[in-house]
Amino acid sequence: MKIGNVSIGDNYKPFIIAEVAQAHNGKISKVFKFIDYISKTGVDAIKFQTHIADQESTLDEPFRKNFNFNNKFKSRYDYWKSVEFSIDEWNKIKKYAEKKKLIFITSVFSLKAIQMMKKIGIKAFKIGSGEFNSLDLINEIIKLKLPILLSTGMVRLSEIDRLNKLLKHKKASYGFFQCTSNYPVNLKKTGINLINDFKKRYNCPIGLSDHSGTIYPSIFSLSLNSNLLEVHVKIDKNDKGPDASSSIEIQDLKKICE
Repeated sequence: MKIGNVSIGDNYKPFIIAEVAQAHNGKISKVFKFIDYISKTGVDAIKFQTHIADQESTLDEPFRKNFNFNNKFKSRYDYWKSVEFSIDEWNKIKKYAEKKKLIFITSVFSLKAIQMMKKIGIKAFKIGSGEFNSLDLINEIIKLKLPILLSTGMVRLSEIDRLNKLLKHKKASYGFFQCTSNYPVNLKKTGINLINDFKKRYNCPIGLSDHSGTIYPSIFSLSLNSNLLEVHVKIDKNDKGPDASSSIEIQDLKKICE
């Protein structure tokens, strides 16, 4: 597969993605700071999450257990609202990332988010583990003829088989990440062995989406000739955000790239 002008597969170097998610806490100045730091590490792409509160949550949906830091948010809706950006802001973020020689990728959670990203000219989409079976989202991306990267952390093997068959039938460009949806994940549960299993089972790029907060699963996966690697990153070791414990620091990201 290709993302932009970058080829991904066994005959090419691993495609490495720095996952920011919403560690920016809704501050665009912090987004630019992340881009600046990450652009110096050697990664291929930077990834965010495009959340639109009124497309994803009801007003009375409770916040994720143990992640409502400082009791700041009354509901999950309030949290998503706090990390939203407008289409103009996303366009500025994408352009700045590209200026710094990074491919801009985002996870989408609604059709409206897909339409927004289409307008700013995104080159690839990410589908997180929780949306793996959201065929409305996946079919919409297939129509755009853009690559799809999918995490498998919350689905059974039979569900991956089923979606693989659909993607093949529709001649989509896609890749799967082995992923364990714990934050942070215990090293014994990273499922590194599944990378080789997936490579034998699916004729597409395979990689690891890591939430361990250490460099070791990433390096191990690269030794297995992973085509893709996604790792959460933080620029402040004292960060208290929802993904902080699952993230590595910038100097560790640079080590992985080296």
